[in-house]
Amino acid sequence: MDDIGAELRRLANTDPLGPIDGHDLLARGRRSRRRRRLLSAGGGIAGVAAVAVAAGLLPHLGTTSDQPAVSGPRTPATTTKSADFTAVPGVPRGEAGAAMEVSYADATRLCALRYPKYQRPIQKQAVYRTGMSVRKQLKIGDPAAAEFCTVPGGDRPSAALVAAAQKDPMPTTEAGQLRNCSVQFWSDLTRWKVVASETAPATGTNLVALSPSGRLAVECALAPTWSDTATPLGSGPGIFRIAALGRQPFDQNFNLPGGQDCATIKPCPGWAYLASGRVASNIARIRIEPKAGGKHDITVTDGWYAVAWLNGDKQGLPDAKLTAYDRHGTVLKVVNG
Repeated sequence: MDDIGAELRRLANTDPLGPIDGHDLLARGRRSRRRRRLLSAGGGIAGVAAVAVAAGLLPHLGTTSDQPAVSGPRTPATTTKSADFTAVPGVPRGEAGAAMEVSYADATRLCALRYPKYQRPIQKQAVYRTGMSVRKQLKIGDPAAAEFCTVPGGDRPSAALVAAAQKDPMPTTEAGQLRNCSVQFWSDLTRWKVVASETAPATGTNLVALSPSGRLAVECALAPTWSDTATPLGSGPGIFRIAALGRQPFDQNFNLPGGQDCATIKPCPGWAYLASGRVASNIARIRIEPKAGGKHDITVTDGWYAVAWLNGDKQGLPDAKLTAYDRHGTVLKVVNG
């Protein structure tokens, strides 16, 4: 026994165990017990069991709560190193520094820190938060790129991370998209979970991602051409408190802001629909049908949607018919019908 005790102490010193997460351990035990029960029920319900397990793995489907389900820490496809981000003075790191209300003076200081080339005061408004895009007071001769400031969060991206985003401004992988959104907002979003995403090639990517705690959501828009000024694209990206967003009626919340100005761009590429947001949780699919022809369907996950679609209407008119369906295909609402 003394030999066994000595060996255990040696292992504890040389190969210590990491901290035990009691909540995670309990959750895994419950999942294991549920799996054993399903498997012991016999072949008669094997198909039903498989469907039940698969449905349980799909994010937020069928839920009615305003708060998204959070299953615990999520390991992203690729992880970032601590050197990828450094602290921003006066703003907490990570999720605590995202969507944080700041004063006008702090917003001005943070904008000057982020955009040292464009030292212009920001315009006055009621509220300022990190992750929010605000307008600057420009002077004659200032470039249009200096018009906006996205108030940074607490995680300043490294030069290497910015270079990676610049090299691949509109990634096709979730990890790449979250990296670029992190660069856009100066908040480490690499462990957030994408719940809605769509890409229109050579036009833009829109996505919605939820924070690990389920308290915050980011609406992020990525353009095919890199811009270090993070000029808003589509319906206006930002980081928001989910409780403040709420669920809005379909005909009020789902809008289709414009993209291309056919009066100045020749040949006219059509009308770009770029939007993201949150509607009622019973909506599972939305169909967009411009009156000039064509249609486009998007999937809705627990109310979250993202759309990026370049319609070939040469008149460039946002006059589409919008139809909301539930998961059974039943029409719930028609707008502009």
